Amino acid sequence: MNLDALLAVAREAADAGAAELVAKFRGPLNINTKSSEADYVTDADLASEKAVREALARLRPGDTVTGEEYDLTGSAASEIYWSIDPLDGTVNFARGLPNWAVAIGAKDIATGQWVVGVVHAPMLGVTYFARSGGGAFAERAGVATRLNGPVERSTKIVATGFSYSQEDRLRQFARLAELMPNFVDVRRLGAASLDMCAVAEGTIDAYYEAGIKEWDWAGAMVVAEEAGLHVVRPRFAGDLGAVARDTSLFTDAFARDSIAE
Repeated sequence: MNLDALLAVAREAADAGAAELVAKFRGPLNINTKSSEADYVTDADLASEKAVREALARLRPGDTVTGEEYDLTGSAASEIYWSIDPLDGTVNFARGLPNWAVAIGAKDIATGQWVVGVVHAPMLGVTYFARSGGGAFAERAGVATRLNGPVERSTKIVATGFSYSQEDRLRQFARLAELMPNFVDVRRLGAASLDMCAVAEGTIDAYYEAGIKEWDWAGAMVVAEEAGLHVVRPRFAGDLGAVARDTSLFTDAFARDSIAE
């Protein structure tokens, strides 16, 4: 399997989705809701995912594809499984904030290994990308810089996110209070994939979140892994995902959630 070629496909597909979003950003939107009144889906989300899927179908016909807005497609003979977040940060997008991205991950079905990740944030002027064994990079204005995660600091910042469910949020706030002795501050950027890539780039020291979906982490966790970070992928709905240099930042507070090497 040529992972460089697979990465090129992911980048082209992400570009196709991003083009739809850029054209609609800060313009009129048709906004609906899903799990709660704060859980948006817009016509921009749908247009982006359609564009990504069309690009994948053209470049990699027969691959298995799933995403946040549309059902699983593919064949039993597929070698690659794609997971798409066509607009990570929909609330940011709808409010005119620039922190949003198209996030795509690819998994080798035979091995179960996530092998390619792309997180493209056009309004921030950056594309994060990685493929298994090839390192992680951030590209700005055509210049790619290798990512190596955060440096050791005595003052650490953690990124996280919160559920649309009020009941779940209350539990998350309590967990965050347990976690904060390891950190001096917290950031909430509004897009899980960008949080993880910020750790890969070293601007944030760690990320954790409960209840993130596969399409949130599929691409970004490949970037984080290839930047040399320890990654904990959620194993079931509602489980924690984490990205950090040192998982002891989480272990004491969240031992009951089985975050471990």
